[in-house]
Amino acid sequence: MIFINYKRLMLLLLVFSVFQLVGFGASPKPLNIGLARVSITPETPVRLTGYSSRDIPFEGVQHELWAKAMAFGDEKKGYHIIISVDLLGIPHRVTERVRDALAKEIGISPANLSICAAHTHSGPQIGNIVSHFHKPLDPDELADISLYAMGLVPKLKGVALEAIENATPSLVSHAKGEVNFAVNRRTSINPNGVSDHSLPVMRITDLNGKTKAVMLNYACHAVTLGPKNNVVHGDWVGEAQLQVEENLPEGAIAMVVIGCGADQNSSPRMNNENPKMDLVYAKDQRKQIADEVNRMLADETWKNIRQLPEGKMKYVELTFANMPDPKKLAEDAKGAGRTSNYSLLLLGRMARSGDIPEKINYPIQVWDFGKDLVMIFLAGEVVVDYAIRLKQELGEDRVWVNAYANDMPCYIPSLRVLKEGGYEAESAMIGYEKPSKFTEDVEEIIMNGIYSILPKSSK
Repeated sequence: MIFINYKRLMLLLLVFSVFQLVGFGASPKPLNIGLARVSITPETPVRLTGYSSRDIPFEGVQHELWAKAMAFGDEKKGYHIIISVDLLGIPHRVTERVRDALAKEIGISPANLSICAAHTHSGPQIGNIVSHFHKPLDPDELADISLYAMGLVPKLKGVALEAIENATPSLVSHAKGEVNFAVNRRTSINPNGVSDHSLPVMRITDLNGKTKAVMLNYACHAVTLGPKNNVVHGDWVGEAQLQVEENLPEGAIAMVVIGCGADQNSSPRMNNENPKMDLVYAKDQRKQIADEVNRMLADETWKNIRQLPEGKMKYVELTFANMPDPKKLAEDAKGAGRTSNYSLLLLGRMARSGDIPEKINYPIQVWDFGKDLVMIFLAGEVVVDYAIRLKQELGEDRVWVNAYANDMPCYIPSLRVLKEGGYEAESAMIGYEKPSKFTEDVEEIIMNGIYSILPKSSK
């Protein structure tokens, strides 16, 4: 006769149910994942972007800059590739050239490739990614910048193809931690400014559970190093990647992508009286992130991702509130300093072709990993309100938002930020050679665009 201990059976069933909720019970499913990296450190000194007061090419390399690729899929199912780059931003024309090159090689569609910039303010100037300088660049500087930008496309194509070649069956999961060094930098305008301290992490392991890669996201400007450190450096992003990789098995890759951190600064940062302290600050921020990733990796409450992503992309039109007056630009251009240089650039563009746009085409991209995760990619410098709203409306633990993705058109303010005014709403626009701030429908246009391509299960 078989005796059944019903209390014990019920307890086991309850534990099994809890395990399912936290990720144990849902059986992992192998997905084909490939990884690769390539150095994108400038080989000759060029001007660094991000701070207007730098007036000479960089004076040393403190950190290698990297492009790192994570490829999902196979030849039969097609590929989805995300590339992280240790740059201030990625111009749309570079993204398009990489997409075109990969489309010819492997037939990838635009929705299935995303390039995400780390927004380091200690990386090379690329094309028209914020002409943050007090005066026009000289011919030699322009030539060096051009050569660097021309060499970027084949490197990004190559690292994507290498990731595909390296693809092997892997297990994918995600979890969310928290780090608190980001602070809202608009508190002088709004003392109640908010931040997003969440640290979503994606983990890639082999079939035996050995970590091959982690990709993490944090919503914060990479501005810990100030302009007096005129060296190539990945800022807190580069430091975090180094420390996380040191803690992982040999050969594993750490990728960092940036959330909606356009109005968020790292703190502490930029000690102008003692610039060496900037590196101390960055290493402390590196430790905060690495410690949190370590804590998460030791915790087994990860949620398995059991399907390859499905990509969708949409462009929406964002309208500028007004067009600039050439006479006013001319008066400003007669002065000295950053804004005068901006006005001169914008005025020259108007004089050459009159092609100052009344609108821009803004790219929105969504990767649907099923019920486990939805990843949203937004271009440009997106303020934190977008991530907070998306997480409130769609679910804190399921939504992952990457900004600085695929293009760097300008700052992307919310309606609240537009009404408050200030740098992110207005004055930053001229540095991007944009005519004015956006109209007040900018937030709803972007949100409607996101919702129009979200999977039905997310709405």
